[in-house]
Amino acid sequence: MEYHVVEIFDKELLDNERILWAGQPYPWSIFNRMDFFIIPFSLIFGGIACIMGLLFLRPGGPFSIIGLFLLIIAGYFVIGRFFYKFWKKKRTYYAVTNKRILIKTHTLMKKSQVAYIDTLPAINKTIGFGKRGTLTFGNRPFYNSMYANTGLDFLMGFYGEDVPSFYDIEDVETVYRLVNTLRLGKE
Repeated sequence: MEYHVVEIFDKELLDNERILWAGQPYPWSIFNRMDFFIIPFSLIFGGIACIMGLLFLRPGGPFSIIGLFLLIIAGYFVIGRFFYKFWKKKRTYYAVTNKRILIKTHTLMKKSQVAYIDTLPAINKTIGFGKRGTLTFGNRPFYNSMYANTGLDFLMGFYGEDVPSFYDIEDVETVYRLVNTLRLGKE
């Protein structure tokens, strides 16, 4: 358990609550299964946006601001989202207590997500390379799952609130077993 991560949650703990596991997402895990769809789409979109952007950027043209806007969007879709995803992961913290799942993200805004273990409807586990993987605490709508952990997470807001998730954590199987044990009341 990472001590500096534990300190982040100390003030959030309830009476008789203790941290059993704490960690952060692995920041270098920047690709996921949805990138098989998103990368080709973003390259096509980026190419079209660059062509349109350059056409609009002609000196003295009335639509120069539109061209600049299209180039910025294309740059984010093709490359920028990976930098954002890395930056966000370095500022995201996870904890499992004997009562709750805690998630804190310290980006431009400080965001907290909390879920009581005894009320979790489901735990979905995805294992990637090595022992790294993702735990999703609940059932996520399709469109939210499409954009989750891609750097395009802001698009999920159009489809409702997302469910708490631990993305790209080391030794996902151990954390999965811990949460399931707590859910069954066998702590």
